[in-house]
Amino acid sequence: MPWIRYLTVWLPLAVLLAGVAALMGGSPWPEALALALPLATVFAFLCLGAGYSCRVLPLSGTDASRTVLSHAATAVVTAALWVGMARLLGHLLERIDLFPGVVLRVSQLSGSLMALGILLYLLAVSVHYLATAREESRQAEQRILQAELSARKAELRALKAQIDPHFLFNSLNSINALVGRDPEAARQVCAGLGDLMRLNLQNGRKRSIALREEIDMVRMYLELEKVRLGSRLQVEESVQPAALGCQVPPQVLQPLVENALKHGIGSLIDGGLVSLAAQVDGDRLTLTVTNPVDPAAPPRPGTGTGLRNLGQRLAALYGGESRLVTGIDGGTYSARAILPVEGGQDD
Repeated sequence: MPWIRYLTVWLPLAVLLAGVAALMGGSPWPEALALALPLATVFAFLCLGAGYSCRVLPLSGTDASRTVLSHAATAVVTAALWVGMARLLGHLLERIDLFPGVVLRVSQLSGSLMALGILLYLLAVSVHYLATAREESRQAEQRILQAELSARKAELRALKAQIDPHFLFNSLNSINALVGRDPEAARQVCAGLGDLMRLNLQNGRKRSIALREEIDMVRMYLELEKVRLGSRLQVEESVQPAALGCQVPPQVLQPLVENALKHGIGSLIDGGLVSLAAQVDGDRLTLTVTNPVDPAAPPRPGTGTGLRNLGQRLAALYGGESRLVTGIDGGTYSARAILPVEGGQDD
């Protein structure tokens, strides 16, 4: 119980008082203990008033001289009250003829008890101020962490809001390219886009999904793009079975694949092969998308927007534990997302 724990803290004071009474006042040890234990308990409750005084006179926003004088006066009054209780206890013990001469010995200790009471009360004030400062510091840290968490969530919502339209606009551009030359294919893309958007909205409400679900959405998207690109688009997958159960943020692969199609396959007359790979290495999951590019082709408008948003999103979610690495090696462009393994892995 809290009261028992609090009183236990004051046991050293009881030992100190017993030693003072025995060594300085000449009291026998049984008498010294009979005086010390009740007086230590009484002083423990008197010092609870120090907590109230500290709340009434906080260190910040209160005149320093007023604070010092108030605590000094309270310490003197508390110590005097404590000495009076010690004398009263001595009279009680002598009246029941338990320790003859105890009143005289307590009187001789009055000065020492007064000084000790003042010092102990001021020490209690210091402890209360330290405890208050520690609690305020802890609350300030919690407020800072809460503010950072709110800012991180707002940042994630903003980045997610940017990724969704990016995906939608690319799909609408595909439909627009088909309307004039192949209306039936355009209708197929519209129907598939509706199914994909419903699935995307369902998963978008979640913090994370299994990688197999993310790959299923990417496959649906690639099927839509095959209607537009035809044989120009070839897809290859190399996914470790153990990676399929890992938890990933929704739409972590989508921007990588969109970038491969828009700025890679879409700019090549003969198209090419988009390779999708996923592997687990220790506590890291690596997602890689590669595609052929024309190194001599000028950059297309909007290049890098989706990848930049994805990089910021991963940084907001995982901090330094994630990386988004992109680069060109000859005629091959690769985008690699490295993030910590979360959730179970499939055998």
